[in-house]
Amino acid sequence: MTSDHLLTAVLDVLAEVDPTEMFDRRDVLRAVRPAVDPPPGLDEVDEVLALLALPMLGGVVAVCDGVYRTGAATETVVARLRRLAEDVRAADDEDLADRY
Repeated sequence: MTSDHLLTAVLDVLAEVDPTEMFDRRDVLRAVRPAVDPPPGLDEVDEVLALLALPMLGGVVAVCDGVYRTGAATETVVARLRRLAEDVRAADDEDLADRY
């Protein structure tokens, strides 16, 4: 399993969550396990939730230890992830140009 498959599965799950409800990492794990092969573990789900909780992405909001609520709309989070990836690629290109 690649991390982008898990990220996509988690984003799909979050798109279906009622924004007024809270959920924990085990809820997410139960929801994504059937969609991802091989099934992820809690550590992998924790990593994705930590990424999505970063303020620059705002995909989830940590309510307390291991408990979250949804943040920005999935489409917004995807757009932010794409922008971040573009910025990283541009920075890598600049680093390569500076080296050679």
